[in-house]
Amino acid sequence: MAASCCGVKKQKLNNAMPAVSCNGGPSHMNGLKNGYTVASIHMCFYCFDVLHSHLHNYEPPRTPPLFVTWKLGRDKRLRGCIGTFSATSLQSGLREYAVTSPITKEEFPRLHCSVSILTHFEDGRDYMDWEVGVNGVRIEFVNEKGHKKTATYLPEI
Repeated sequence: MAASCCGVKKQKLNNAMPAVSCNGGPSHMNGLKNGYTVASIHMCFYCFDVLHSHLHNYEPPRTPPLFVTWKLGRDKRLRGCIGTFSATSLQSGLREYAVTSPITKEEFPRLHCSVSILTHFEDGRDYMDWEVGVNGVRIEFVNEKGHKKTATYLPEI
């Protein structure tokens, strides 16, 4: 509902969700409403990295990888997960990856969505150097035909 006063458009925000805040120290995930995350703490850390680079005339940080995950039903079984490690804006990435999975109108009311902004990568020491549900894993290899192949498994998948 928008109202106009003195030529200025004002909008009333109903059920506005609180923002996630961070200040470089311990922070709280306060961007939750009805079980949905509005933003992640990683988005705040990325903003600090961008600002720090700007203030010190450093090369700006790369845009972090972005993934959209759809789960279906009360048991939240995986319905689709797609994203990219290539640079993309948050807005265009969300718009593109929200509709990439072939979801039907019948499934829509039972869907759950999560957005992952991936940060803090480290090389694994061996193939067992990760914990399911805690760490994600990105695998890269070159097949017998010389083609580069990749696979990504998010911590929650």
